[in-house]
Amino acid sequence: MNKKIIGAIIALIIIVIAGYTFFYAPYQDNVLSEKYNASLQNASNIEKNIVTATEKFNNQNSTDVDVLINTINNEVTPKYSEEITVLNETVNYANNNQTKINYINNQTKRLELESKSLNATVTMLNAISQYVKGEKSGEDAQSSINRANIEMEDSAKELENINENIKQLLKDNPDLNQTLHGLNLEKPFYGEQRTLQTPNVANNTTSV
Repeated sequence: MNKKIIGAIIALIIIVIAGYTFFYAPYQDNVLSEKYNASLQNASNIEKNIVTATEKFNNQNSTDVDVLINTINNEVTPKYSEEITVLNETVNYANNNQTKINYINNQTKRLELESKSLNATVTMLNAISQYVKGEKSGEDAQSSINRANIEMEDSAKELENINENIKQLLKDNPDLNQTLHGLNLEKPFYGEQRTLQTPNVANNTTSV
């Protein structure tokens, strides 16, 4: 092959590689970072909706257990699923950055624990409902409530550890910490506990 043609091919390859390295790759990084941040803001907005729905539940005057269960199942639980879905999609924008991936994994675990605690709340309410309707004895209902309480306590301990992990991760990665604080996300995104937690059965029902 003509040396000039070979030289031209080599030069073209060098130009393509240089173009990718100095122009396309940084551009792609910026695009993915923007999508990552926007996705986190989307998740944070859902977090706000969870707080609102939880506050509504804790402040309602109804003592009808079935109404309380429906409120959780229809107005609170779906929001947890929605936020987890958004966070799972956010990983796609982490650009194989393990720190960003670990951050999302911690946030997803946090939501799973909160959702687990919420399910335990529903278990308690179901036990009360079944007792009132005569479908469960007082002993069986109390046993279900006790098991649910243990689940909630275990989840709370794990959640505390997850929040500490989030705080430590941000402390160890000041650039990510600064970026996330600039997004004005909800408190749990910085490892801080919400003012309102999962629905409080004690505020709405009496024990068996």
